[in-house]
Amino acid sequence: MKIFDLHLDLEVYFRIPEFLNMRFDDFQKIDFLRHGDIPQFQKSGLKFAVANIFPFYYKNNTWESISYKEFLILLARFKDWIFSYDVFKPVMSKNDLINLLKDKNKIGIILGVEGLNFIDSPKRIENLYKLGIRCFGLNWNIDSVYSTSLKTNKKYGLSKEGIYLIKKLEDLNVVIDLAHSSSFTVKDIFRIYKKQAIFSHNGVKKIVNFEQNLNMETINKIKQKGGLIGLTMLPYSLSKKEKINIDNFKKQYLFLKEIAASNIAIGTDFFGFRFRQEINEGRNYLEFSNYLKKIKVDKYFPFYNAFNFFKKNL
Repeated sequence: MKIFDLHLDLEVYFRIPEFLNMRFDDFQKIDFLRHGDIPQFQKSGLKFAVANIFPFYYKNNTWESISYKEFLILLARFKDWIFSYDVFKPVMSKNDLINLLKDKNKIGIILGVEGLNFIDSPKRIENLYKLGIRCFGLNWNIDSVYSTSLKTNKKYGLSKEGIYLIKKLEDLNVVIDLAHSSSFTVKDIFRIYKKQAIFSHNGVKKIVNFEQNLNMETINKIKQKGGLIGLTMLPYSLSKKEKINIDNFKKQYLFLKEIAASNIAIGTDFFGFRFRQEINEGRNYLEFSNYLKKIKVDKYFPFYNAFNFFKKNL
């Protein structure tokens, strides 16, 4: 089995592992008390992953946006770290995807960003593209001057500056991620954006009523537009109860397979939330990949749907 992960927060692990309840260590060592590492990825069949830069820092009991200059520093440091391991190779084009698929020993890394609050001008988009960013998450849980997030109290989606920013993104071979965007932003994107978008780490609200999980209106629109939903291991997407029920992942997969089989993929969000011992069969990447085999997912869900989507859009 091969896996294409739409959302892997490796930069968070690199920068603030203590927030994740994980110990930072050599990524070539296997450690089942963190969400993954090179041995686990290789045993699991991870082939491609969108690795996101998280452009926020924790201060005074709240998350605040970094500046554009600070983002460039984080990006450079993360690239130095991740690509110091020869197994990881950057993916910046369709040809990179195709060539890396042939190399059994390498894992392709697509650089992404989760939230655009740090961008002080839409003109920065072109420079970020030159630096290798290929997946642009419009929002995290904080509104930006460009668009509103899931946590918004506002009644609009894209601002005028946001519409201009979207047009800049539309001119490039990149992917837009709406995982944390408000329903207003999502509707605006569906209305004006001519390409396809992803929801990289979400679930199904009909099965688990969590704000980041998608309602049927959005799921049907994604299917109509040819977008992609990354089913996630984010605990709240699996259960709002104290004990996490990983079988809700299976329920969401089977539900979407029936109605939108070509529009579903995996977006674990591993390294994006605290390590929890009680998530039976999904505490780390190796357990998760074994769970996928146990529930007998088809090959399109963990890999080919996402691979074909990115091959078309990069």
